[in-house]
Amino acid sequence: MSSNKSNPSRKGMRKPSPLILIGGTILVLAVSFVLISGYLLDNRDPEISRVIAERKAKSGQNVDSGFREDASLTFTDAEGETVARVNVEIAESEQARTQGLMGRQRMAEGQGMLFIFPNEEYRSFWMANTPLSLDIIFVNKAGSVVTIQRNTVPYSEESIPSTAPATYVVEVNAGFCDRHGVREGHTVRWIRTGQNVP
Repeated sequence: MSSNKSNPSRKGMRKPSPLILIGGTILVLAVSFVLISGYLLDNRDPEISRVIAERKAKSGQNVDSGFREDASLTFTDAEGETVARVNVEIAESEQARTQGLMGRQRMAEGQGMLFIFPNEEYRSFWMANTPLSLDIIFVNKAGSVVTIQRNTVPYSEESIPSTAPATYVVEVNAGFCDRHGVREGHTVRWIRTGQNVP
């Protein structure tokens, strides 16, 4: 038997406002975007990241106007011949070393960062919050290149270790070492404020 009386359990209930529905939809889409973006960043092809960085380097699109030139750094071979030269920003305080190139969107082919540590030991870097693909060059206290980790993956939190103790680390654009012939065993020297260091 049917009744025309309204259901008492539905009394006082209102339809949700269209603004609430729109806001909820936008929130769901935003959360989905963040989750999907994070997944894609964590699972991207490192070869694609390397190629993008190399194309930017060749086109000159990656000049960072905020780059600070603290020193001129030179790579030399066993005969003392210059292999490559870059202008470097120096990170020698704990805060500067922790920050490194995090957040830097661009860096020119002839630019890099030099990390100076107070002692020589096995070192490990990572690419968290770093959008640039890099070559990471580990250098011992005598100035000799002991390890080169090529074409790092942007934003990766995987450890990037040295294979021998290092006091200095140089970061340059991905592919720099292959393009300029920088190898393990080469020597690194730099000049800062008119003086030879170290």
